Amino acid sequence: MSEVREKVAYLKGLLAGLGEFEDEKNKKLWEAVIDVLDTIAEEIDELDDDLDDLSEYVGSIDDDLAEVEEELFYDEEELDDDVITVECDNCGNEFVIPEYMLYNDDDVVCSHCGVSIYEDEDLDEYQDYPIDSDE
Repeated sequence: MSEVREKVAYLKGLLAGLGEFEDEKNKKLWEAVIDVLDTIAEEIDELDDDLDDLSEYVGSIDDDLAEVEEELFYDEEELDDDVITVECDNCGNEFVIPEYMLYNDDDVVCSHCGVSIYEDEDLDEYQDYPIDSDE
């Protein structure tokens, strides 16, 4: 039982213990006020229960999101571990690419000038070179 409901019950007991009222209108007024307070206390209890349910649900969503983030960020970090340095024939700038790009079908595009540097078959020559690590 919530604290509000306990206080409303106490008021009901006080009203019942007062016995007879000189003015019946005052008694009805106090009974009506206590009934309203009782209704408010019930609503507060229901809202409190709903809040508990929502908190549990949000906690569950947070746990699921943490698992998804762990999977996504773990994969990104793993991919960033091994990189190779490539020099652009067009602009001469060097840039790094993840090693996994050697094994997929994507072309390597210069991050400075945007020109396609090597097609996937040209990258095979880099597989024999040592890999630079960003540690």
